[in-house]
Amino acid sequence: RGIRGGDLDALRRLYDAAGALVFGMLFTALQDQDRATEATERCFLWVWRTAPSVDSGHPCALTFLWRAVRRELADPPPEP
Repeated sequence: RGIRGGDLDALRRLYDAAGALVFGMLFTALQDQDRATEATERCFLWVWRTAPSVDSGHPCALTFLWRAVRRELADPPPEP
């Protein structure tokens, strides 16, 4: 089933495998722990919300996650 099929355990496994790396990349770029934490959450949420509409021939979930990170870094929300 995977994330595309709504498998929350698959999303949890992706987070367990890549969450620290995603956070580290975002923290390095943003230089703020709170903003990096929020950005990490947005990345995984984007994967969760978008995955069901993705063509089944799309690359693996990790590739899709890196796209979310790239999107986050290209257009971060304004600082409070």
